[in-house]
Amino acid sequence: MKTSLFVQSHPSPDLAGAHVVRVLLRIEGETPAREHRVPLNLSLVLDRSGSMSGGKLEAVKRAARDLVRRLHPDDRVSVVAFDDAVVTLAPPSTSAQRPDLIDQLMGIYPGGTTNLSGGWLQGRALTQTHLDPKGVNRVILLTDGLANVGITDGPRLRQLCSQALEGRISTTTVGVGAGYDEELLFGMADAGGGGSHYIERLTDAGGVFEEELEGLLSIAAQNLTVRVQPRDAAELSVVHHSYPARTEADGTLSLAIGDLYAREPGEVLADFVVRTNGGAQLDLIDQAARPVVDLVVEADVWTEDGGLERRRISLPVTFDPEAGAETHPEVERVYTLLRAADARRRAVEMGDRGDVKGAARTLREAVAGVANSSVARDVAAPEMDELELLASQMEAQGEMTAEDRKFLYTKQQMYSKGRRSAGRRLRRDR
Repeated sequence: MKTSLFVQSHPSPDLAGAHVVRVLLRIEGETPAREHRVPLNLSLVLDRSGSMSGGKLEAVKRAARDLVRRLHPDDRVSVVAFDDAVVTLAPPSTSAQRPDLIDQLMGIYPGGTTNLSGGWLQGRALTQTHLDPKGVNRVILLTDGLANVGITDGPRLRQLCSQALEGRISTTTVGVGAGYDEELLFGMADAGGGGSHYIERLTDAGGVFEEELEGLLSIAAQNLTVRVQPRDAAELSVVHHSYPARTEADGTLSLAIGDLYAREPGEVLADFVVRTNGGAQLDLIDQAARPVVDLVVEADVWTEDGGLERRRISLPVTFDPEAGAETHPEVERVYTLLRAADARRRAVEMGDRGDVKGAARTLREAVAGVANSSVARDVAAPEMDELELLASQMEAQGEMTAEDRKFLYTKQQMYSKGRRSAGRRLRRDR
């Protein structure tokens, strides 16, 4: 596990004699050697309610089949199908133990209503039967609709996913089409420490399952947390990324990052206000370098021999007010993309209120912000083109469609949690 710090600063526009210090923490992991690959214990929980009939269900079955075919012979997988009833099609087994697994999967047929909670609970129970403390234990839930049978309360479902994560079972959610509840599924995945995906078009299904499997195979660490401990002369202003957070008794902010993938680093971008005259500790005034924050990174990391150990890295951050304003290209790039993500969030809120013009205007303001930034052209151009296309589409339609909302919401959630590679797969190109 490797860590890097990038820092930039500028005088505070609101507080005389203070500076805003913007800190980007990057955490990178390495995938264990192939002979010590992380074992997988998965449960595929597939919605077969009536709304999944036809092309949806067939596309999902083919994608799930391809995922199963790519698993290692020693990986375990179970398959659950649900409508108003929940059926275990395949108990946890390896491919050698269940040669008929593919046939069972492809034989799923559509049924009635959507007992989402029942399907997830059964998937969790099956995963629990072969829980591997040194492996990845995950429920992958796929649905195209709303939870309308069983437990339908969002906070309760998120709580269940959080409790499962405490027991080392994570949750990934996959939404299909325009009818599912994106806030519920993202909330479950967020609480459950897994990913969340959106299949906008049926041709995307294979790519989504491939992306999930590639992520699982590249996991370098789990239960990654970052503890933010501001020093006496500094105050935490904002954390730009959006991770589950809690404030500890001593005032330390603990961020739950979740899994660390070798293919994509974990990141935390935060602003601190540092007083440089008359601050909390006057004896710091004559010092050149001011202590800003202590960042403590902890994670369960896979070792070269296939073991799992808890590691801790402490990173002090200092700031020299005599150095003047400083910028860093990586900090600027991440900050600009997160600002664009926040514009997507605000556009969704406006669209929900029926303010389509306001939503389009917000997206175009984000286009201008990206254009005026120092972000490289190859990164800025696709972002600007996508935001402009969405603004134009909404104006032409006179509304924010369900597809538009899901697209904006999904990209905002992905970017706010540092999942840039997943965000690049989901592109509005029509």
